[in-house]
Amino acid sequence: MLPYPDASRALATPVEFPDESCAIRSFSIDTRTLRKGELFIALPGERSDGHDHVIAAFRRGASGALVQKKRQDGVVKALRQEGLTPRNIFAVEDPAAAMALLARHYRDGLSVKTIVITGSVGKTTTKEFLHFLLKQKYPTLATEGNLNNHLGVPIMISRIKPDHAFAVLEAGASHAGEIDYLASMIRPMSAILTPIGPAHLQGFGTLENVYRAKTEVLRYLSTDSPMVVPDHDERLHQLLRDSGKRFIRAGSSARADYRFSDVRVRNGMVRFKVNETSTFSFPGQASFLALNATLAIALADQLGVSIAEMPPEWTDLELVSGRFCETVLPNGIRVIDDSYNASPLAFATAIEAFRKITANGKKILVFADMLELGADEVCYHREIGEKIALSGIDAAYAFGDRSRNSIDVIRERSREILDARHFSSADDLVSALGKLLRPGDLVLLKGSRGMRVEKVLAGIERIGF
Repeated sequence: MLPYPDASRALATPVEFPDESCAIRSFSIDTRTLRKGELFIALPGERSDGHDHVIAAFRRGASGALVQKKRQDGVVKALRQEGLTPRNIFAVEDPAAAMALLARHYRDGLSVKTIVITGSVGKTTTKEFLHFLLKQKYPTLATEGNLNNHLGVPIMISRIKPDHAFAVLEAGASHAGEIDYLASMIRPMSAILTPIGPAHLQGFGTLENVYRAKTEVLRYLSTDSPMVVPDHDERLHQLLRDSGKRFIRAGSSARADYRFSDVRVRNGMVRFKVNETSTFSFPGQASFLALNATLAIALADQLGVSIAEMPPEWTDLELVSGRFCETVLPNGIRVIDDSYNASPLAFATAIEAFRKITANGKKILVFADMLELGADEVCYHREIGEKIALSGIDAAYAFGDRSRNSIDVIRERSREILDARHFSSADDLVSALGKLLRPGDLVLLKGSRGMRVEKVLAGIERIGF
């Protein structure tokens, strides 16, 4: 809770229509999810303007609103016309920047230990693993949904309570400087860097720039802050050595400080060992997530939850949908939904895991474009085609202009795949699947979020036999 007079001093802006009987519970930019007592941040926009939703925010119980100066009079007038009493209104030039300033101010008054999770792939799953482990012993907050950018991070900071011991905050970026900006608000005392690879190259330009951006977090860590990284990335290790920062390696190699081994998938659970002695398991088929789990185990152990204190069975862990989650549909078709996002590294990892899973029927990959790969997008799609051609699956169906390059390579290279086809739309692809699929078949869905591959899942659900 942040008192309005305190927020006023932080913003150097007066509170219009003050009502000191309430305080700021947290921030909200969406009236559909706004909770009573939250400060509504009215973000301007072309398609949706927050100022048009201030009335709805107050009706849902907002304790105040942060608006643009030039829109203040209109907002106040609209509230009165609807019979609502304006209260606790801040008028600023830039609502998003003011929200970030309030988040920094609020964070400065907290004793919570904050942890940054960043990298190219696996951030959300690693965050969920670490949250699960820390909350076994300590009150812990973790990023909700996709609140990992310049708008989401301030919102998550505002939700930290004084009794939270830890806050596990995910930081995403598509341009240089974004991690630095987010870390300046979070002020982390430790971090996990998940695997780094070609992603958002449209914004970063080169893989080297991706490394520079993801390591922007280093300037906010002390020399003895625990930072856990994958054991296989020598390029990253050299950057860390040059920075003088302490880092801990997790992975499957002999040089890992926390080494996972014996990864097996049985009865819907992924089982693995850490440092040869401790066995853990989590729900799902994604054997490659043993790395993410070990990254989380390593940092949790460093932060006070010893390996001996960690539960061996993580059956009550709920992983986020769209991240290699398997469902058996009522029509008997098995679907692994990995459609939340895609990059070359994540796609290759998913193909390898899919290859190892057995099915009673056909194994079919349905995929769409990998977006934001810049000038090398054709090359990356052709490389994925090479991996698919060697995977031993039965069919590969795709839609999207860029994915055509992958299908072309599959046709050139593989005689094992029975059917490799490209479609002009997701609807056309679903129509073809209706003729191909039978109960017992296993389908993997993969593609960038912007391609909305989940539309194919909805289509598969409608297939009847």
